[in-house]
Amino acid sequence: MQLDITPDKTIGALQTAFSETFAGLKIAFFSKPHGEHKGSAAKFLIQDKNMSLAQLSPDIKSGAIQVFPELVVWQLEKQFEEGFGLHVQVFRKSGRTWLETSVSDNLTLAEQQAKAAASEYIHQEFVDPMDYREQD
Repeated sequence: MQLDITPDKTIGALQTAFSETFAGLKIAFFSKPHGEHKGSAAKFLIQDKNMSLAQLSPDIKSGAIQVFPELVVWQLEKQFEEGFGLHVQVFRKSGRTWLETSVSDNLTLAEQQAKAAASEYIHQEFVDPMDYREQD
């Protein structure tokens, strides 16, 4: 797939295009960069999906990123950073939780997708709702 990057495109539009192709994965945008195999602080997360890329990176130029299943996560994040000045992290769904893939940045998008799909079959251990504390 090709992600077209234009100054007027919104964060939400890029997130939707990515997630439609890579089920179980999503990209999140941050206002500050992160180091290799490091996470991004939640306080820098951009939550406004209607924010344009120009608002996030004022000097952004139009271009495209080629995204394919064999692409390694850190390479994708690096393309956003170096090519467009956008600070992106890939997240993987694990059950009902989204995990930042910083520890597994060396896996491909296909491998991350496989881990997300496998997590759908993990069942929580049954917890007995009874309260066994002493009663008077």
